[in-house]
Amino acid sequence: MKSSTITPPRLLHVCRLDDASAGAAGSLALACLAEYGSAENPAFMADLHVLAADLPRPVREAAARARLDERKHAVVFRGNHIAGDLEPTPAHWKTADTPSSRRYAILLALYAGLFGDPIGWAAQQAGHLITDVLPVAGMEESTVSSSSGRELAWHTEDAFSPHRAHHVGLLALRNPDQVDTTIGYVDLPRLSAAALETLFQPRFEILPDDSHEGADQAGGEPTPLLTGHPEAPVLRVDRDFARPVAGDRGAAAAWAELTANIDNSLYGLAIGPGDICFLDNRNVVHGRRSFLPRYDGTDRWLKRVNVITDLRSSRPARPSGLSRIIH
Repeated sequence: MKSSTITPPRLLHVCRLDDASAGAAGSLALACLAEYGSAENPAFMADLHVLAADLPRPVREAAARARLDERKHAVVFRGNHIAGDLEPTPAHWKTADTPSSRRYAILLALYAGLFGDPIGWAAQQAGHLITDVLPVAGMEESTVSSSSGRELAWHTEDAFSPHRAHHVGLLALRNPDQVDTTIGYVDLPRLSAAALETLFQPRFEILPDDSHEGADQAGGEPTPLLTGHPEAPVLRVDRDFARPVAGDRGAAAAWAELTANIDNSLYGLAIGPGDICFLDNRNVVHGRRSFLPRYDGTDRWLKRVNVITDLRSSRPARPSGLSRIIH
């Protein structure tokens, strides 16, 4: 999967924090850590929006402006402080809730509170609200974020579900090789009228990705890959886990055109230590370039959170064996 030689538009909002703002945000996270102990504490989540209002004004202003931009790709907050006492990058996400990293899980949650409500999946990383992205030995060629040698294919986060996140937040603790997060979008003028019409029709299947342990891989009801207004559609797609309905030649042609279109729009964004990036999961896909892991404690390590802008409207109508919204 190679990005186009044509320079694509990068609809990014970038907020560069000065030392005072970064220090204030870090102090707020430490105070919350002392009071609540963890981002997973239900009392912390209940108070999240009130607490997030104490983030520095430049952060709140940048988040407010970005939320009003319905066509944005992402908003990036640069300059948050990462202390020198951070533990080595863990060998697995199961051991990634380390004492020094908890402040950053809380910091990411506080920023997320400016965009909506964090959610988690019962079938993914034991239902944690703040999850970890790091390379795991033996999973180098897998299709999930624990991979490294294989490029993580572009996707809408949890595209299989109507209850997927509106924003995906990433906080980089380490990224020594400046490995790019990839971002892609649909270049509408380059789609044929026939493909565009087909993509708005329920002629495709999207399976849960392999990070959802025990999920049904049989596929659900056929779904469109684009919804909403034709000039600014909501995107729902996964390079590895979406497919046209079997035997539908028109859907297969539209799928081939869409994947080529997104492949050509793909660009890289290196998220460095202290950067917090919120990707708009309705407008863009994201993935990650391949890299060579060290497994010596210095590897790339990100904290991740999924955010819903309106928790009530996103609750399943009835309990599902596949997912659980946690708040």
